[in-house]
Amino acid sequence: MFKFHQHALKAGVVAATVLGIAFTACNKDDGPPAPPAPRSTTFKLRGTGTDAARETGFITVLENSDSSINVTLSLGKNKKDTTHQVYFIGGSYTAPTTDTLQALDAKGNGAALTVELFKNVKKISLRQAGGATKEIPFKYNDAIAYAGHLKVKHSRFSTDTIAIGNFGKSN
Repeated sequence: MFKFHQHALKAGVVAATVLGIAFTACNKDDGPPAPPAPRSTTFKLRGTGTDAARETGFITVLENSDSSINVTLSLGKNKKDTTHQVYFIGGSYTAPTTDTLQALDAKGNGAALTVELFKNVKKISLRQAGGATKEIPFKYNDAIAYAGHLKVKHSRFSTDTIAIGNFGKSN
């Protein structure tokens, strides 16, 4: 009988320990888990001609907490008070397509310049040849998998390219 009491005592201690651990683990004072760190990827741009080996800027894709993304161009080389043309086009710069993601003006300041290409987007309207448009998903994984390139021209009528580089899958 003494052995039975000793065995029952050990079983009770084990059960109390298990219940204590279970209640501690279920504590509802813990807040929600921290959101994952935002993902970010950068693609380099380089110059042309004598600047071909020099990095002149970069494109950054940043994922927001709501799964939308921001795509920004950071340009080191630009001419003050000149309206530069920024073209974000499908395909690599050696084999471009006629798909255009973005075409915009960026006024040079002579110093580091940041241009917002897309802000808080989950999909974009892709402009195609002949004026047609096609809406495509453009969340982080879509953007990184897209094969494109970015070209910054000196001005609207200039053939001078001051920065060029592949984006996404083309890189």
